Amino acid sequence: MNTNQLLLEAIISYAKETKDICALILIGSQARIEKHADEYSDIDLIMITENPGYFILSDEWLSHIGTPHISFTEPTIAGEQERRVLFDNASDVDFVIVSQEHAQNVIQSKNGLEILNKGYKILVNKINLIIPSLTNLAAPGYSAPSENTFRNVVNDFWYHAVWTTKKLLRKEFWSAKFCMDSYMKQKLLWMIEIYEHIRHGESYNTWYGGRFIDSWAEQDIKDHLCRAFAHYDAADMGTSLIETMNLFRKLAVEVSSAYKFEYPLHADEYSTNWVHKKLTDKL
Repeated sequence: MNTNQLLLEAIISYAKETKDICALILIGSQARIEKHADEYSDIDLIMITENPGYFILSDEWLSHIGTPHISFTEPTIAGEQERRVLFDNASDVDFVIVSQEHAQNVIQSKNGLEILNKGYKILVNKINLIIPSLTNLAAPGYSAPSENTFRNVVNDFWYHAVWTTKKLLRKEFWSAKFCMDSYMKQKLLWMIEIYEHIRHGESYNTWYGGRFIDSWAEQDIKDHLCRAFAHYDAADMGTSLIETMNLFRKLAVEVSSAYKFEYPLHADEYSTNWVHKKLTDKL
């Protein structure tokens, strides 16, 4: 039995013995149908409790499971509170902590169903918690973007290409790099996902947040990405910005053509010409 399995057994034992814990559901890679867990995978759990405040705010209960070295809380995508804990051997456990009253709504929400659809295991169930059957869950669907959404993303991207260049020219390198390699890359990722769905169909799994992108993105995209992230250096950031712009344009034009959207060509040309001229003159 590996470290994660031993830790999971300790969590299950604690949950069974603790009256405030009503149910425990394993989600994430440890329960996933695709992309199974490996030695670096964390343990993701939904903990349903009559006393969520205690488990969110207190560290005392963690010592009944193992030795906690680092612990903090953060909101999940769905807005629930998540307790993230690092135990011995850097074993990472994420506890999504919800009240019994709120549990059913969370599980049957759109986000909840999409999570459960990837796989789950009920580890502890002291209450009559109704879990939808996997066979009855609809696969998370892909929705084609509206033309308005597409145009807004494209214009947003080209606006921030200029904004990033201004930060570079002002030697605000942190702001420039953060915008290019975080904010603009989120827009690029959105376009990559849309492009891959066009090529492979609506059921193609592009995961979320760029997860496993090396397994589902086209090789040409990955080749571009190798050059699209910059060192903390003005010249390298300029080169990477141009690479990011080139890849975004290529994909956005393909997407606009496939959906018969009007591509914001003026925004592209204005931004590109301005950025190229400024980078050539100054860097």
